[in-house]
Amino acid sequence: MPEHASNQGEQHQADQPDREKAFVKLLVDHQSVIRAFVISLLPGVSETEDVIQNTNEVLWTKRANFVMGTNFKAWALTTARFQVMALLQKLSRDRWAPLDDDVFDMVAEQAAERDVDKINQRMVDLNECIGLLQVKDQELVLHRYWKKSNLEEYSQATCRSVGSLKVALYRVRVSLRNCLDRKSKRRGDGV
Repeated sequence: MPEHASNQGEQHQADQPDREKAFVKLLVDHQSVIRAFVISLLPGVSETEDVIQNTNEVLWTKRANFVMGTNFKAWALTTARFQVMALLQKLSRDRWAPLDDDVFDMVAEQAAERDVDKINQRMVDLNECIGLLQVKDQELVLHRYWKKSNLEEYSQATCRSVGSLKVALYRVRVSLRNCLDRKSKRRGDGV
């Protein structure tokens, strides 16, 4: 084997950890966009988290196919779109009515145009706004949106009525929306 070929192989092996580290950073940085994209294509579908997970698995499995320096967002959203389409095919066999193809394409196109940095900043802002809530309101948000369980369960766990939880949740949403709007106006980005 020529010495030049041997050096290239050694260089490729040395670059591999840096490449994987860069790929992981891209994948993590684009999670908000992937999540928003999938949710926009599957509004109210319980399998949304599965599609996001499948998308991440496919991206990781095919990471060697990604050319660093090219458009990761486009590649990731195309992968997500195929995962969504696979789920929609399965659901249509189970008699679930998916979005019309034209609507699906329009939503996918709009979601793909979203700015990754703005979405990531919006997530940072949301976390900061949640941190400003009272502890009981933070727990309500965590329970409702991260654990994705219904208010009836939370009502039993906290000895609060479902009605009072709905009112509290509405109040919290308004508070979070106002907080996000103030942060956005301060930055002047009008997200």
